[in-house]
Amino acid sequence: MKGQEKTKAQLIKEVNELRKQLGKVRKEKGGFSEIKQGLEQLRRRNELILSSAGEGIYGLDKNGLTTFVNPAAARMLGWRPEDLHGKPQHAVIHHTRPDGKPYPKEECPIYAAFKDGKVHIVNNEVFWKKDGTNFPVEYTSTPIRNERGRLEGAVVTFRDITRRKLAEEAIRRANEELERKVEIRTRELRDKQAQLVQSEKMASLGQLVAGVAHEINTPLGALISNGDLFMRSVRKVKAIFSAPDKAVEVEGHPELTRLLENIEQLNTINKTATDRIMAVVNSLRNFARLDMAELAIVDIHQGLENTLTLAHHELKNCIEIHKDYGNIPLIKCYPNKLNQVFMNLFVNASHAIHGQGEIFIKTRVRDGTIMIEFKDTGIGIADEDLGRIFDPGFTKKGFGVGTGLGLSIVYQIIEDHKGKIEVESEIGKGTVFRLILPLNLEKSVGKKSSSS
Repeated sequence: MKGQEKTKAQLIKEVNELRKQLGKVRKEKGGFSEIKQGLEQLRRRNELILSSAGEGIYGLDKNGLTTFVNPAAARMLGWRPEDLHGKPQHAVIHHTRPDGKPYPKEECPIYAAFKDGKVHIVNNEVFWKKDGTNFPVEYTSTPIRNERGRLEGAVVTFRDITRRKLAEEAIRRANEELERKVEIRTRELRDKQAQLVQSEKMASLGQLVAGVAHEINTPLGALISNGDLFMRSVRKVKAIFSAPDKAVEVEGHPELTRLLENIEQLNTINKTATDRIMAVVNSLRNFARLDMAELAIVDIHQGLENTLTLAHHELKNCIEIHKDYGNIPLIKCYPNKLNQVFMNLFVNASHAIHGQGEIFIKTRVRDGTIMIEFKDTGIGIADEDLGRIFDPGFTKKGFGVGTGLGLSIVYQIIEDHKGKIEVESEIGKGTVFRLILPLNLEKSVGKKSSSS
């Protein structure tokens, strides 16, 4: 009896133990279910993220076979997602370069990600659609590693940049059109500037017409007067030789000697007069000519002398010119433009000198440049005006004197020569204009101009 009761108690104990163990198993089973549910939720969340992403996303294993494709990628590529699973990505969508040449997969940056373990970013390739067309893409290929750090494949994100490429092309065309318009406008401005320079040149010539006419008229008057004297002297000589009543002793004949001396002196005066006329005419021609608008190799000193010849009537009798020419090379420049600069500075200096005065001209080679300095003893320029003297239209000469464009044109011409202008002035003492020109505007020649 006792044995039976003991056996019964043991059975009850064992049953209770089994119940406890069963309870534990049920609890563990519930935990597994929760884990399973959590994993399922995570999977659905990841699928939702991939489905919602606007960029194309697909994964590859280490053999280059597609493991997953999000809807955006499938839509852009023209495939159904399930049709791409397990296919070799490179052979399907990345087999050809933008220029139509074959694209070996050994050179593919996408494959390189799960070969070298580096992130590869590309922005100038194309992907190919199912229908055989392509579209420009930028993509990032990122390596995938397992928990042990081993490379298992890659995940690729890409976007269609067709709109961006179209916008870039539109911007490029717009820039080309803008550059074309700027070039046309620049050409027009250069033409206008050339016209302005020529207009100012003609204005300068107009101001000098009276002086040039006087410069030509004075020696021309001497020629006319000397011609009359010359003819009278010749007639007297002929009369002496043709006297019928006596033979003429040529040697020591006082009248004949005097007449011959007069003729020789007249010839000398005529030669001087004709040389002066030729100098004025040549200077006028060189100053006004249009065929020197291009680059030419010139002697700066010759340009200064030609301009001084034209400005002589403006300067003589009241202004003394001092020249200090250095040994400077012949340079390639725009000669007629530089002559315009010289003329404007000479005329400005003459207008600044009231009564007697002096102009000092100095040329030097300095630090690889040519320096041309014009210093006058005029009234000077006020400090508040120094910053405005190169502005178009600015003038302090009063109504009817000058156009206000002279120094503006000087500034533009020196800029065309890649040079600069330095100005120093003091009221009551005068002004210095210093032109700094490069020796190698295009190239300099070695020949030196002779010193004055």
